[in-house]
Amino acid sequence: MLTRHLRADDAAHWPELRLDLAGATLVDFDAAGCTLVDANFTEAVFTGTTTFAGATARGRLLLDAATFGDVVFEGLAADGEVILDDVRVGGGASFDGGALPGGLACRRASFAGPTSFRRVTFGQPTSFDATRFEDAATFREAVFDGALSMEHTEFGRSANFHSVRFTNMALFRWTVFGAEALFDRARFLDAANFGRARFHSMASFRDTQFSRPPQVEQARAVADPGHRWPAGTTVDRLDDEWLLLVDR
Repeated sequence: MLTRHLRADDAAHWPELRLDLAGATLVDFDAAGCTLVDANFTEAVFTGTTTFAGATARGRLLLDAATFGDVVFEGLAADGEVILDDVRVGGGASFDGGALPGGLACRRASFAGPTSFRRVTFGQPTSFDATRFEDAATFREAVFDGALSMEHTEFGRSANFHSVRFTNMALFRWTVFGAEALFDRARFLDAANFGRARFHSMASFRDTQFSRPPQVEQARAVADPGHRWPAGTTVDRLDDEWLLLVDR
């Protein structure tokens, strides 16, 4: 019943309603197509399947420290900052096709299932610092118009950045790639830093474009014949199992 009042095409619509459900328990919460104004879901517990598909968020969307089962944010349009710090997602999560010009804060979060940010447009600075993706994570064809920070981020399975455009600085320092790290056909239009990252499987930068040489100082990678490093990368062998990348 509540979400009827959040849909502009419903006769029961309450315009400018500011939703405060901090700490609430919500079962199969369906906000698809809703307009959310300064909505606060801090520490809320979402059980079942939650959807914000096609929703419009005006002002900040606060979801910090919330807990989800499966969650869908596909097509979410948010003009303010979206806060997902310390979020825990026990199932799958999809943000495909979203528009986040106000930026995204997703620090220290945990995603247990497959997670997708395909074709998402990120505006203001975006941070995934210290977040863990336990299953496959894809950002394929996403656009980062603001700076990106993924420092101390952990990918348990494949990390896919195929055809992503990084317009601003992109930081992957101390990032742990537990499986394939795929940056094929990505474009870095500003600085890229992979210093002290760890590649536990194949890393591929096939046909990747850099506006300047990426920084890789002290990054390490398992010895894998499938690696495709950026042109000019200096790779030294540490031992039978590990390689060391150094800046020229």
